[in-house]
Amino acid sequence: MYNRLGYTSLIRIASPASVVHAMINGPPPSNNDIGDVDDNDDTNSSSEMKHIAINTLQHIQQLQPPHFIVHIFSNNGCFLWEWIRHILFNQSSYNLQDKLLGIIFDSAPAYFHGKVDGLQSALEYVGNKEQRDKLIKLARSLDTNRVKCRHNEFWNGLCNDTYGSENIPQLYLYSDCDELANVKYLEELIAYRRQQMSGKERVWSRKFVGSSHCGHLKKYPTLYEESVGNFLEFCTAADGFRRSRL
Repeated sequence: MYNRLGYTSLIRIASPASVVHAMINGPPPSNNDIGDVDDNDDTNSSSEMKHIAINTLQHIQQLQPPHFIVHIFSNNGCFLWEWIRHILFNQSSYNLQDKLLGIIFDSAPAYFHGKVDGLQSALEYVGNKEQRDKLIKLARSLDTNRVKCRHNEFWNGLCNDTYGSENIPQLYLYSDCDELANVKYLEELIAYRRQQMSGKERVWSRKFVGSSHCGHLKKYPTLYEESVGNFLEFCTAADGFRRSRL
């Protein structure tokens, strides 16, 4: 799709194990400067999100694009976006802040109530049974209090963006029947973000009917591409008056 729209794509997918660890571990607060991050400081799953974020930003910087868009899927993508956002707006070594023109959330963020139930449901899609059983066991072993605290930190961080990305245009692509990314909480977040960003001009949304989690493109390929294309056109328009088409 992005090739047809004239974009080069960088695809990053974090492992299921890193998603489980991200249920209790996230970036430090936005006012906590992490300094120069060493990409080799540790290699376990709990730090994988950070390493992928660093690798992604380094790759983008090497490409030297005039601008770029972040398109994330589910909480896997949201957990990664937390690290990209934190590093991008807390480190002077990356000069990409002004090049980030928009963020697209597909089936995200998923409100997980401070519980691992939804994560366990998501892990059922892991193909390898041995790995799946191991991950479900790991998820069940997580400290419930830490999961609750992490959930509040995660959700509040997306509602009340205290980074330099708070005014960057956003597009939310979601479904009315997504069992993981509940429509009620997503629409509350969208309404809140519009209030925070002084109206709907920079907060776009498209609700699909009957599509599964991260399955909107498959069920509605034309409408999905049209929604993304219009948002990209808005984000890349010259400075001045921009009008939402969604």
